[in-house]
Amino acid sequence: MGASQCAWGQVDAEMVTIMGRNALSVDDYLTAIKYFNQAIDAKPFLSRPYYYRAFAKFTLEDYLGAEADCSKSIELNPFIAEVYQLRGLCRIHNVNYKGAIEDYSRSLKEHPDDQGARYNRALCYLQNKEYANADIDLDYLLKRWPNYYRVYMIKAQSLLEQKDTTQSMVWIDSLLVKNPKEGNAWSFKGKYAINKQEYSLADSCLSKAIELSPNDFDLYISRAQARHALGQFGLAIADYDKTIQLQPKHFVAHYNRGLLRSFVGDYNRAISDFDFILQIEPDNTLAMYNRAQLREKTGDFKGAIADYSKLIKEYPNFYYGYVARSKCRRMIGDTKGALDDETVIARKNLDIAFGRNKKTTNKKVRLRSEHELDQYQQLVEDKPDSVRNVFGTLYGKVQNEQVESTPLPMYALAFRSVQTRSYHSIGYLSELSKLHTANGNNCRFCLTAETEANSLENAESEEKWLKPKFNKFSKFEQALVMSAIHAAKYDFSSALNEASQAVIADSSSVAARLQRAAILMRNATSQTVTEKEAKSQINLAIADLRVAKEKSPQNSYIYYNLGCIYLNQKTYNPALEAFNKAIEYDSRLPEAYYNRGLIYLHQNDKNKAFADFSKAGQLGLYKAYALMKKIGHKQ
Repeated sequence: MGASQCAWGQVDAEMVTIMGRNALSVDDYLTAIKYFNQAIDAKPFLSRPYYYRAFAKFTLEDYLGAEADCSKSIELNPFIAEVYQLRGLCRIHNVNYKGAIEDYSRSLKEHPDDQGARYNRALCYLQNKEYANADIDLDYLLKRWPNYYRVYMIKAQSLLEQKDTTQSMVWIDSLLVKNPKEGNAWSFKGKYAINKQEYSLADSCLSKAIELSPNDFDLYISRAQARHALGQFGLAIADYDKTIQLQPKHFVAHYNRGLLRSFVGDYNRAISDFDFILQIEPDNTLAMYNRAQLREKTGDFKGAIADYSKLIKEYPNFYYGYVARSKCRRMIGDTKGALDDETVIARKNLDIAFGRNKKTTNKKVRLRSEHELDQYQQLVEDKPDSVRNVFGTLYGKVQNEQVESTPLPMYALAFRSVQTRSYHSIGYLSELSKLHTANGNNCRFCLTAETEANSLENAESEEKWLKPKFNKFSKFEQALVMSAIHAAKYDFSSALNEASQAVIADSSSVAARLQRAAILMRNATSQTVTEKEAKSQINLAIADLRVAKEKSPQNSYIYYNLGCIYLNQKTYNPALEAFNKAIEYDSRLPEAYYNRGLIYLHQNDKNKAFADFSKAGQLGLYKAYALMKKIGHKQ
């Protein structure tokens, strides 16, 4: 019997691993991770499922999680070269070049002619400024593969970093003789020419690079910089237009196009570019200063006053801000406001005359140079990719979704469609067994933190289906169902009343306490209650969860909801303790990892935060991958 069970376990792990690999082949990385989770649970001593899961995580840009899985795979089987290579890539992204070099060296012992491993090791040596070691690998590559043109680029980069610009360009020119269609070489030469202020040469080289790679938006950005320096504003604007066509949310292109449009007198469209910048970065003072001046020029004096006022609040000693705002105030007939500004101006003129420089008491302003506003008409530049473009494009990247870094909501009762794919946990409580199985219309009554779960359509459908059958349910069960239905309709007053009726009907019910606490918090965080009312409702919610904790001391949902309340109140230590407890009692609760990760992020512990986001993603909460990308990896 034992042998039979073992064989079945082995077959099961192998089957789900195959299913996971099939999911990888169609770029369904989330499903693949779920299958590999099952394989690991069934046979945790197998190395391959960890490797495959690492690949899925790597593709989703969860580099810390992928590295951890690679390390586990290597621990279980240290003789597979490709695992070392994948961990090397993860370590490059995690800025651990020394560790990546160790991995590629281990792989090259088995396969010394592995072109990719040797090339990547050379890149890592270059990142660590170990130029001699980098040259050894690059020379080996050129000797083994004389037409491996990428090596010429890296040799040129290495020499450039060592300040040998002459030899650097010799390698680039040599490459262009061998392969005139090497777009990267033209790009390199063009950007080098910009640094040398040889803008005509830069324009020519970058134009050739663009012919070869017409969809590389970075090339248009660089050529625009050269054309701006040549005074060819129209052509530079056209390059920024093309960049934005390829990358509609490109920050640098919008900012610089706004500047150039203002130079050529296209004020209204320049304003639209700075509007875009300020939507992304509301505190960007340079963009705000540019927009303020443009609004003033176009006669939007109220808009200009609003912008100047924000700048003056940020920089109380901003002399020109008072001068410009006073003029705008006079234009709209605000004589009193103008006089107030002119009084400040007069005082500042006296300070200047007598050599007094009154310092602001605002620490934030003191830390930021007020002279930066003098740079408001300078172009901004893109930051280069420190990993040097080693990796290709993959598909199915859920991490590219737009997300907000806000906490996930509390668990509450809801109707969730069984036909809708969900990446959130679903909770079932034994006390609600009848309700869990009594629903129709492809819905299930459950605990969930998925805000879309309790949709109005689902709730109305279930209400219509369940009400004729209400005589089969107790008053307690009826009250819980109606509470969820009212919550779906955003009628929180009625939802709270029904949840309270459920508590009265069964004061020992954990479900009723969880539901009422969740509704109380939704009320407390709405815009319809006073600060005093909100505080009272938050205290009542905490009280409900404490009672529930006494009844069910190892219920993970109770601790999770407590953590959500404390996190909402920014009391991070109690929140952290609550999420720790939730994870202790249910290590598969993705929302607890996600919200705990937000706390670690607030505490500037990025490694712990990303480890938790990785775990949340591994458990199916895909927005964790998007959040990691939004925050930015440790590079």
